[in-house]
Amino acid sequence: MKRFVFAFLIVLAVFLYGCEDKPSDSLVLKQLEGLSLIGEVKNYKRLNGYKDGNYYVVEFQYDLYIDKDKIKELDKRTKKDFFANMQVGLLLVGIVMTCGDKNPCTMRERLKFVKGENGWSVVEE
Repeated sequence: MKRFVFAFLIVLAVFLYGCEDKPSDSLVLKQLEGLSLIGEVKNYKRLNGYKDGNYYVVEFQYDLYIDKDKIKELDKRTKKDFFANMQVGLLLVGIVMTCGDKNPCTMRERLKFVKGENGWSVVEE
């Protein structure tokens, strides 16, 4: 009888784990890891989440602490690669347009997720 109960609990746990109805905050934070090239993300806060058709939208905010030394280093590393340097330049223009001279800069964003066989993934738009 104990084996049956134990097996039932394991099956139930696996089933419930697979039925996660919304993307976790760790999935959102993983999308922000690239910002470590120019600074540090702190004070992440999930503001809202909702279904939008077959997608799940997560609205969130965070503080971006921009590190000028990291930006200079990134600029040096991408100097010889025209396309990489253009990407960095566009990223920085976007941040300057959003933040101005505020440091930290509070960013508000949203990500759209879709659930597949292997769990949640970000939809590229």
